[in-house]
Amino acid sequence: MDYSAIFTALLPDLFVVVALFAALGVDYTKLRSASLADRACAASRICGVGLVGALVALAFQLTGSLAVDGHALEVTTHGQLVLNAGTLALKALLFLLGLLVLPLAARTISTPQVSEYFALLLLATLGMGFMVTSRNLLGAFVALELVSLSLYALTALNSAQKGSAKSAEAALKYFTYGGVASAFLLFGISYLFGALGQLDITQATLAEAPRLVVVAYLFILVGLGFKLALAPFHLWAPDVYQAAPTPAAAWIASGSKIAGVALLLALLGPVSLPSAHSAIVPLLLLMAVASMAVGNLGALRQSNVKRLLAYSAIANAGYILVAVVAFTDDGRAAALFYAIVYAVATLGAFAVVSVWNDRLGREALIDDFRGAWKASPGLSLALLVFVLSLAGIPPLAGFVGKFYLFFAAIHAAPQMEYWSDGLYWLVAVALVFSVVALYYYLKILKAVFVREETGEMDNTPVGLPASVAILVLALLTVALGVWPEPVVEYIRLYLF
Repeated sequence: MDYSAIFTALLPDLFVVVALFAALGVDYTKLRSASLADRACAASRICGVGLVGALVALAFQLTGSLAVDGHALEVTTHGQLVLNAGTLALKALLFLLGLLVLPLAARTISTPQVSEYFALLLLATLGMGFMVTSRNLLGAFVALELVSLSLYALTALNSAQKGSAKSAEAALKYFTYGGVASAFLLFGISYLFGALGQLDITQATLAEAPRLVVVAYLFILVGLGFKLALAPFHLWAPDVYQAAPTPAAAWIASGSKIAGVALLLALLGPVSLPSAHSAIVPLLLLMAVASMAVGNLGALRQSNVKRLLAYSAIANAGYILVAVVAFTDDGRAAALFYAIVYAVATLGAFAVVSVWNDRLGREALIDDFRGAWKASPGLSLALLVFVLSLAGIPPLAGFVGKFYLFFAAIHAAPQMEYWSDGLYWLVAVALVFSVVALYYYLKILKAVFVREETGEMDNTPVGLPASVAILVLALLTVALGVWPEPVVEYIRLYLF
């Protein structure tokens, strides 16, 4: 085994690990008696330097300046490290989004465990990077658990300072349900290994799906359905999104969604042939329809913005499955592209909500945003971009993402004699629920731009780092809507 090649391949991750321990060490020693604000600023800067170093290393790997023999590495590690142009770019995107979360976390000090807060954010980011670069069944499971355990702990950190029992309760629910879901996922992986005879899923293709494979994917979909907040495994999401620190909730809703979709697509790889996936499709169809129904209908009656975004996440997970069930390269590319544009818009929406929560000193309700455009025109404009993207309004990224989703589903079986042929009916259901979603998305914008202000929200400065993060996310949302072809083609060429 060539350990120097493995070291080179893992160099970006080493930057993250070093920054993680450096943040803990500095906080435990030099800044032990400093204020929370100073400790948060120092930890954020150290973690930011680590992620910037990781992004530079990833850029060198992508351009070939830092040579990585991806094929040899994949063979040597039995699929535990699959480093190619696609997986490296996806990992770089996750690290970039993680970098944008840091200034939001530094603004929102919800716990005296400051360095642990940032260390857990980096641990979750590190796990997401391994999730998208692993095609080994056990390696992917370990990476997923690294993400999950970090997010469980992050959810509980909101209770340390504010004494909120809701945060601790939500974290306990998240941990309990997550442990059960992980057990199902591990059972499914073990059965899939029994059917494939190997752990490297890039080397396996099943011409048909025997009962053992169907049972395996039933368990896998239970496990990943929880991680992606797919109905009927979604019950944790509203409580966790509402009770967790807003930056942590943003990272649960965005980064983990991208990594989870990438892992789902990888695990479905062995049943890519029509004769094999026909037994799996009914399970995915049921989860897609249930998620769209539960998410959109549940969001209609929400007054808490973070809770509304949680139901939005459930609905959008259902939209992603519309393309997944196509079992084509176009469908997989569309699903991952939509996961990316959804994550960017959702992270941006949570960023704006985080700032306004700080100004209110509590969790914001929709009515608290009344007339906010007068006091904060920049934040209001950014929220307009993010919410309209989530609603699927052109020319923003959400509209293009949904177009690719629906086109991939229809194109998988374009000939139709009856309404039930192909996936036309599923696209019709998704379109109906997309119209329903307009109501609750526009309800937020109505409060911001139409209704009279309450005067309860102050004008506390956003701060340069958080402002830059929100601006970058807004520009990405617009750019991915106006010019999506290079990203979609890149995904199609290098990932599938």
